Amino acid sequence: MLNNESIELLKRQNAFDFLRYLLTLSIFISHFYVLNDIERPWWCISGLIRVKAFFIISGFLVFYTYIKKPQLSLYIKKRVRRILPPYILVIVLCVLTCSLVSNLHPYQYFTSTDTYKYLLSNLSFMNFLHPTLPGVFQDNPIHAVNGSLWTMKVEIMFYVSVPIVFYCMRKVNKLYVIITVFLFAYLYDALFYELFQQTRNEIFLLIRKQIGSQFMYFYSGTFILLYFNYFIKYLKYLLPLSMLIYGLSYTDNFIFLKLEPIAFAAIIIGSAYLLKYFFFLRKYENISYGMYLFHYPIIQIFIHYNITEYNFYLSFFGSLAITTLISIVSWKYLEKPIIDSKRFKRIPLFSIKKKEWV
Repeated sequence: MLNNESIELLKRQNAFDFLRYLLTLSIFISHFYVLNDIERPWWCISGLIRVKAFFIISGFLVFYTYIKKPQLSLYIKKRVRRILPPYILVIVLCVLTCSLVSNLHPYQYFTSTDTYKYLLSNLSFMNFLHPTLPGVFQDNPIHAVNGSLWTMKVEIMFYVSVPIVFYCMRKVNKLYVIITVFLFAYLYDALFYELFQQTRNEIFLLIRKQIGSQFMYFYSGTFILLYFNYFIKYLKYLLPLSMLIYGLSYTDNFIFLKLEPIAFAAIIIGSAYLLKYFFFLRKYENISYGMYLFHYPIIQIFIHYNITEYNFYLSFFGSLAITTLISIVSWKYLEKPIIDSKRFKRIPLFSIKKKEWV
């Protein structure tokens, strides 16, 4: 699926870790302004653009991981061990710690059905079903406890699709498969936008940004991976062209809008292989995933206690520092031990005993 030239080129140093940190910090800044109901400065681009960049990086790296070792059980175990521990931790921590900031008495809080609806809906990745906890952040401009978690169900669906798309590529020309995925994503996006236009029901806009339409970003990263040797060979031409297309997509021109995901992917992945001064970050452990998960409720707590009104910079740097600290602790004492656990690695994903799954 990847030729020898691409495999050798993929071994080169890259700055994906730097880009992850940069994107995470950008999302933090965007959410800080939005949650505080402060007008964002001109240089602060919406968090959704950064999320799309994360999807592109995932499409490039996760698909490459599966190509190297196309073993379904190993793939699932790796994804579960990497994604679920901090995700479960942030949900449980929010339920417990938010009892301290709720307007309700602790007894009312822990006996409220809304508390357990939040817990169950978020643990099942259905965050949109119940984004709030009872009496929590009611005086904040936005009441959601952790609005960042909406992307996790999208990521999970990406991961589920990888073995299926890989299998199809083994049976059919890989370019045909990628084109089919893109067509599905475009049709999905157009369908729910049209439903919104006809009904003005915002539920269709919510569904529109979930899963289907985001496939075009994930698989734009995969598309570049599959033709990586050509991408690197012509990068000096592709990068400025992609920047031009990406800029023109904001004119709402139909053609440029449809090319925007691929152009954005070329910019992100091209930057990862050009930013040589930031290659050194790959020597260190990356906590950007934890920072992404934890930052939203921490900012909300700072807003709850009116710290932003008291001192903008104290609120910004204080919430950033606590986010970083909790992410380090989560990585060191939860995520890394589970990823590195030899005992865990020896446990098969499925065990068959007397013809039963156990």
